[in-house]
Amino acid sequence: MRSEAFTGVPQFDTAPLAERVRAAILEAILGEKFVQRLPNEDVLAGMYGVSRTTIRAALQSLESDGVVTRRRAIGTTINSHVRRSALALQRLVSFAELLEERGHEVRVEAAHYRADAPPDDLLAAFGSDLAAGAPAFVTDTSFFADGRLAIWIRDLVPWSRLRDQSRVPEVGDPAHFDFARPYLVQPVVHAVAEIRPVVNDGERTPLPVAVGTAFTRLLERHYAADGTIMAVSLVDVDDDFVVFEVVRRG
Repeated sequence: MRSEAFTGVPQFDTAPLAERVRAAILEAILGEKFVQRLPNEDVLAGMYGVSRTTIRAALQSLESDGVVTRRRAIGTTINSHVRRSALALQRLVSFAELLEERGHEVRVEAAHYRADAPPDDLLAAFGSDLAAGAPAFVTDTSFFADGRLAIWIRDLVPWSRLRDQSRVPEVGDPAHFDFARPYLVQPVVHAVAEIRPVVNDGERTPLPVAVGTAFTRLLERHYAADGTIMAVSLVDVDDDFVVFEVVRRG
């Protein structure tokens, strides 16, 4: 790691540079290190110690996500809607960060295990891509806000999609949403999330919401470049803590 050329902005020496720089710029925007506009590509390249080509790729990705707008002769403008609540649905920020932004004390707990009989609801999300009874790697992650369960996530990866099928994978920070990258045989290139309002019938969710009360459920399918579903996530959210925002570009 080189010395920092700009206070609070790290430089990078290793790949994948564009993704890492993109994440760093996004975090700088959310941390208000950049306000209204970003510096030009030459200045950003110097700040992060990378080429203009890498910076351009990072900015193009941020523009595609609706975080910035790029115009000739004007430069790169930070879109006014950019805040964590508007980016959580795209998983551009972690749920822990979103809860912390709202003033909650956050605790994250996770359990990882092999399931020889995966849950039917997640198994069904794979359709014909996964045979019934196929073993899977399951991660249950709980986000507590001020001691109360606010978000619960179950991630399921078919055992056949793991690089090393000899053992249960060791995963990193449970608060981080990019759970699949280190150990899948193919990288996830995009995900599709269904938003499903659900009423708790007493058996539908671990969330401590009253029976008859609605909560938000996301069903996410994570796809490889060839269209294979690599993983499925079920995300239950207590609406008292988080309400997702969807941003549309004009």
